[in-house]
Order: sequence, then C-alpha cells, then structure tokens
Amino acid sequence: MKRLLILVMLMVVATGCGKKGELRAPELAAPVPITNLTARVQGNAIALTWSRPTEYIDGKEMKDLASFVVFRKEISQSCLDCPVPYRQLTTLNVEDHERFVKQKQYRYDDEAVQAKSIYRYRVVSQLFDGSLSAPSNEVEITR
Repeated sequence: MKRLLILVMLMVVATGCGKKGELRAPELAAPVPITNLTARVQGNAIALTWSRPTEYIDGKEMKDLASFVVFRKEISQSCLDCPVPYRQLTTLNVEDHERFVKQKQYRYDDEAVQAKSIYRYRVVSQLFDGSLSAPSNEVEITR
C-alpha cells in the first residue's frame, strides 16, 4: 500500500500543473498599432475616430484589449517646429469583453479645445496587463 501511495505521488509530481503554451517574446504580444486615426472639427469639439485593433504584432487574435489612451499636444502658431511633448488626454475603457460582436469603430470628442488653435493627436491601445501598443498615426487639426 505504501508503494502504491509513493507511486501515485510521483506521478502527480511528474505530470506538473497548468497548461504550457508556446513561448513568445513580449514585444510580439503587443497590439498592432492603430493606423487609421482621423480628426475633424465637430461643432465646438474635435472628433477623433479609429478602428479597433484585432490582433497582436505576431498575427494572433487579440482577446485582452482593455482600453485606449488618447494623447494630445497643442502646437504654437508662432513656432510650428518647436518640440512640444504629448500629454495624456483621456483613457477610454473597452467594455464589450463578454459580447460576441465587438465594437469596431471608436470615437472620442475633445471638447477642451480653443478656436484657432492647432492640435496633434495620437492613440495607443492598452492590454489588461498594462502593455501598450506603439503610437497610432499622428493627426493634426486646427479648430
């Protein structure tokens, strides 16, 4: 009986636990960057639109998209080439994780803009683990 118990314990230890998957570099598990960010004046705001990324850089289907982070910088009209850092404007949470049909297009209306000002925007995707995609294409617009 003691031998049987030892044999069972050895089998349990030898089989391990958990599901093992293929290894992949962390940079390949980042979302594909957004490439179709657009901006247009909509009344007193600037409307930004873009498509939801659906895969990681390595081509695998993405299932853990958590949010989008929108960045903005205001360009001085007196110095269009002066370096100005981007500032985080807002974070938009993705709220359709449990749905079969996912939202394909996203929109954010920036209402904190001034008339006759120049703005540049870009958006990054964020995963539940905090990983960020590379920045989207940059758009510039004058309100």
